[in-house]
Amino acid sequence: MIKQLSPRERIFVFGGGFVVLLCLLAFTIVVPYMNAQDRLDKLIDLRMQQLLEVKALHGKYLDLKRRTSQAETTLDGRQEFSALTFIENLLAETAGRDRLVSMRPETPIVQNELIVETIEIKLEKLSLRQLLELFWGIDKTNLPIHVKNFHLKQRFDDRSLLDATLVVSALRRSA
Repeated sequence: MIKQLSPRERIFVFGGGFVVLLCLLAFTIVVPYMNAQDRLDKLIDLRMQQLLEVKALHGKYLDLKRRTSQAETTLDGRQEFSALTFIENLLAETAGRDRLVSMRPETPIVQNELIVETIEIKLEKLSLRQLLELFWGIDKTNLPIHVKNFHLKQRFDDRSLLDATLVVSALRRSA
C-alpha cells in the first residue's frame, strides 16, 4: 500500500506517523514523569516544613524538660513549704496585714505525686505600687508558686486605690 503512494504522500504519512509517535511518547512517558517530579518536589517541601516543625518542637521539649527538672529540684528542696504562710508573710512585707480582707484556701488537688494548693486572696485599698511589689515578691521567689487568676477593681471612694482578688496556686510533693 505504501508503495502505491507518491513520494510526497509518503512524506506526509511518515511525518504524520512520526507526530503520532511523538504524541504517544509525550503522553505516556514525558507527561507522567513531569507530574511525578512535581509531586515529589512538593513532597520534599512538605517534609522540609515538617522537619523544621520537629526541630522547633524538639527545642520546646528540651526547654520544658529543663524547666521540669528545675521545678522538681525546687519541690524536693521545699517539702515543708506552706503557701498560706508564704503569702501571709509577703502581704505583711508589701501591703500590710490591714489590707487583707480574706484568705480562703481551697481544697488541695492531688495530681500524680503533686499536691496543688489554691488560695483565694481578697485585698482592699491597695496602691498600685503595693500591688506590683506583691506580684514582684511572688515572681522573684524560687518557690513553686504563681498567680493563677487576678481581678482588679478601682475603688469608688478613692480612685488612686484598688481592690484586688488573686487566686494563687502552689505545688508541693505529696508525702
